[in-house]
Amino acid sequence: MAIVPLQKVTFYGSLPDRDAVVGGLQQMGCLHLVDLSGQVPNKPLEHADRNLVEEAIRHLEASPVQNANQRQQYKDDLNCLKVAQLALEHQKLRDEFSDRRDQLHQQMDTLSPWGEFRWPEVHETAGVRLWFYVIPERELSILQNSALVWQLIRQEQQTAYVVILSVDQPDVPWVSKVLPQRSLSDIQTELVAVDENLETLHWQRAELTRWLVLLRRDLNEADDLLSRLSAVNATLADQRLYVLQAWAPKKQIPALREFAKQNRLAFTTVAPHHDEQPPTLLKNPSAVAGAESAVTFYITPGYRAWDPTWIMFLSFAVFFAMIVSDAAYGMVFGLGLLLLWGRLSATADLRRMRNLFLAIVVATIGYGVLAGSYFGTTPQSLEWLQLKIEGKALAGNKDAMMMLSLGIGVFHLALANVIMAWQQRGANTSWVAIGWALGIVGGYVLGLFAQDSNKAVVWLAEGLGQARETFQPQLKLAGQWGLGIGLGLIFLFSSNRPLLSAKPADWAWRVLDGLLGLTNVSKAFGDALSYLRLFALGLAGAQLAVTFNNMAESMQQIPGVGMLLAILLLVLGHGVNMVLGIMGGVVHGLRLNCIEFFNWSLTEEGHPFRAFRKKAA
Repeated sequence: MAIVPLQKVTFYGSLPDRDAVVGGLQQMGCLHLVDLSGQVPNKPLEHADRNLVEEAIRHLEASPVQNANQRQQYKDDLNCLKVAQLALEHQKLRDEFSDRRDQLHQQMDTLSPWGEFRWPEVHETAGVRLWFYVIPERELSILQNSALVWQLIRQEQQTAYVVILSVDQPDVPWVSKVLPQRSLSDIQTELVAVDENLETLHWQRAELTRWLVLLRRDLNEADDLLSRLSAVNATLADQRLYVLQAWAPKKQIPALREFAKQNRLAFTTVAPHHDEQPPTLLKNPSAVAGAESAVTFYITPGYRAWDPTWIMFLSFAVFFAMIVSDAAYGMVFGLGLLLLWGRLSATADLRRMRNLFLAIVVATIGYGVLAGSYFGTTPQSLEWLQLKIEGKALAGNKDAMMMLSLGIGVFHLALANVIMAWQQRGANTSWVAIGWALGIVGGYVLGLFAQDSNKAVVWLAEGLGQARETFQPQLKLAGQWGLGIGLGLIFLFSSNRPLLSAKPADWAWRVLDGLLGLTNVSKAFGDALSYLRLFALGLAGAQLAVTFNNMAESMQQIPGVGMLLAILLLVLGHGVNMVLGIMGGVVHGLRLNCIEFFNWSLTEEGHPFRAFRKKAA
């Protein structure tokens, strides 16, 4: 199990020493604090200055140009809050100028068709006003046959731009346009000034980024201070003594006991009581720890549950590979990972994600080689690497792919129930989980070998020769027994009432509970069929790749630019297909694990272990 065993630890000390002790425990960084104050637990303190600094850091980190000359101390007239205020004032100005530039561009787009002109004052035209209309060109005859004074300004794409001179709004079947009350040249002049201001602000922002190191340091120190204040508020205290309680990893108990001894504290430890729900701390090797975030994205396993990180790591990589189903795409992903390798090695969290990405790339390339797909084609020199069934490549054998996808789903769900049976061993529910595992596998085997004409028998039994005639009946019988025993266990053990009760009412309720338990057959059937999405999405991606290749081959016949268009289509087409493959692999890979698999194997949800630790270096 990768769920770290915890102990509840309690410190008793003198109230004047509380702040120093809390600071020391924060330095150790191995405790999940328990709130003894009776207030709302785990409610973070709000601090206006902290929020201001955090917002300033986000603004400066988003700067496209970073000042490499990072400062290690502020100037005499600057401090953390002043720098943050400068950054936020800069952000406000930048937003205002950006909004104004958008407005000016919109005004230019509106005025451009009408050209350069100056709006006359009303007294200059004796009350005559300008009315602007954009009308269909075919309706110009309406103006030509009227007594109105008008002028055609522009004609384009069967549209006419017309100005009518009139004191009152003309009686015409069109709606007049409202134009900005300024000339096009004035707008262009202001736009130049706005762009110059934005350019100045751009470099001012880059200049302010030299303070990012100090701002981050001060923000971490502020967080540490707030965290200590929260920890102090969570203690139970009177006028002389205080009590601080927390959950700690079992292996940290010796270090905590030594800390208590050095600080003259009373210290006790106790194992979690059966009715307590300690936080869940996951601990996995760095090679697979990247899947922890995929697990906790959907659910945090309960403390007494099990950690599915290993299974998530392996199954997510396999599901992703089956959905992408192309070795060349996997090589492109690998090239992208290689380019980002340095950045993904910066921190421990990024290194764990890097390992997960590496497993996905390896699985995608490996499955793509077995499927024999390289950008939707199969080079003759690589055909020997294909997995062939009935003489067909795996990617081209739809029946085999459907049975393979369904078989993976059956194995995945059966594994979930086996794990559930082990977790709940000794209880009736463990026999129910065993029943579902047997029933799901038995139903799958029975479905495969129920009919002589089933094509699945051919590729499963291929190469067995004379044994083929005995192979199918035996497996069919095994499927029948598995399904029957599985459903029987579900019916018998779905109830918590005594199995050997002498009360007729208990037997009646057991029958009812058993029948209710069997209603989940439809759920099991639907969840197993859900894994057919591996086949469907893989087939869709493969067909798209082939389609783009065929279109590119046709475009090559175009004289002159045919080759260029074909290359462009291949790049864009396969690029879109890879993006769709990534989206499908992530969404459906997570779905099959987090919904289908977890629903059968994780029934207890917990809350994460949040270490009380120091952020600032």
